[in-house]
Amino acid sequence: MVGFLDPEEARRMMAAGAIVVDVRTQEEWDQGHAANSILMPLHELAAHFEQLPQDVPVLLVCRSGARSGQATAYLRNQGLDAHNLGPWQRNPG
Repeated sequence: MVGFLDPEEARRMMAAGAIVVDVRTQEEWDQGHAANSILMPLHELAAHFEQLPQDVPVLLVCRSGARSGQATAYLRNQGLDAHNLGPWQRNPG
């Protein structure tokens, strides 16, 4: 699994334009999410990742950090600058 990005580093990256993508399910999202994140469930990531900007870092979150780790690895394999922020509550934005 990809390790978690330091929240201070995430804050700097977000200030420079990084986006936060939440890979949880719609049901989990509806129960609470970071205001500045976008929803792209892990099971839909392969079909929709091309909608993500290619020129800014993508910070991934989920419930525990496991799915965001999978998403980070997948997006890195697709050539994106992806980072695992871990549980969505760690989002410093």
